[in-house]
Amino acid sequence: MEKGGIFLIRVSYGDLGSLYFSTIKEFQLDEVYEYIKKNERIKEALVLWTCNRFEIYFYPGDRETVDFLEDYINDKSLKHTVVHGMDAIKHLFLVSAGLDSMVIGENEILAQVREAWEVSRKNGMSGPNLNEVLKKSLEIGRKVRRENGNGRRARSVASEALSRIEILPGQKVLVIGAGDLGTQISSFLSRNGIRFSICNRSPEKAREISKAFGASIEDFDRKKWKNYDVIITATKSDEVLLKRNDIAGSKIKVVLDLGVPPNVSGDLPKGVKIVNMESLSESIIPNNDKASDYAIKSLKTVNTEFERFSKKLMNTEKEELLKKIFDYSNNVIEEEMKFFERKPNERADSETIRKGLESTRNKLLGFVINGIKNAKDIRSSETVTNMEMILNENFSRYETKKVKKVT
Repeated sequence: MEKGGIFLIRVSYGDLGSLYFSTIKEFQLDEVYEYIKKNERIKEALVLWTCNRFEIYFYPGDRETVDFLEDYINDKSLKHTVVHGMDAIKHLFLVSAGLDSMVIGENEILAQVREAWEVSRKNGMSGPNLNEVLKKSLEIGRKVRRENGNGRRARSVASEALSRIEILPGQKVLVIGAGDLGTQISSFLSRNGIRFSICNRSPEKAREISKAFGASIEDFDRKKWKNYDVIITATKSDEVLLKRNDIAGSKIKVVLDLGVPPNVSGDLPKGVKIVNMESLSESIIPNNDKASDYAIKSLKTVNTEFERFSKKLMNTEKEELLKKIFDYSNNVIEEEMKFFERKPNERADSETIRKGLESTRNKLLGFVINGIKNAKDIRSSETVTNMEMILNENFSRYETKKVKKVT
């Protein structure tokens, strides 16, 4: 892997409040990947799209590929951040550890990273550089939770959201949406002994949740929804499912809207409590104690693993560069040997000549080799960068793959 070759363009709840996606709801994975594929310079890419982040990791990163993706993002987002090199890699490690989430330590992100990786593969955009980083990020995510015990607490956006509302005994509860978030909500309600009904556009998915968690099935009919006390929405529908007129005069007292974009309009009748992603982010983020025991221990683990990974990459780079130099010098030797071997009178001395050339090679390259071996960061040196450029130019004579210069 070329150190510094992976770049990241990201939009998060930190950039757009709760990241409602109301301004970028047109984002669709297929659309994003189709756009990325239009640029032949981008060899690898992964899109991580969750309810509170939109991130594109890509390789290689340079001015041209960044500009290309920024043209796409700028039409759909008010603000974005570009992260490059090892900082992009470390960000993914923090994401997988649950340290860059609205709920610190939340567990869903590991599954979301795995799913994003699979989608990248299906789109033909996975490759050795991103694969190596993704594999390590998932290892770190599992290690952090295993060592710090956060997995036992099963923290999630769903559980945090449900803790913000009160469901009284006897109240009728309806969950609208049978996707991942709807399933998490259903699981939480079931574990806490709360009876509920499930509703989904696809009856088959609703039946699966009903069977798994003992829920009743409700029709996808707004008129019937009015008979419930608590409504929980968790869909990615572009359509607003509940408006003020739908709720006025109904039994609905509490609405928990986890839809992305919003499933419920904000101007509800007086007396109806609504908790949505915006209010949720405002209440969760201040209560996320960054100095908590979990956060401190997890960050230490991430930093340690990141340093190990960085050193491994650096050692690999050194080996690759040294191999490139020796391959080049061997080509020079072979070229010189062909010159001598074309002279019959000197053929008997060819082995002596070869040894002499090899000795000269080692002496000429000795200072370069030692410099690379002793360098803390071979990409930070202008001298090394220039040396690579010269090596590329010389190597082109032998029609051998060039060393790529990081920009």
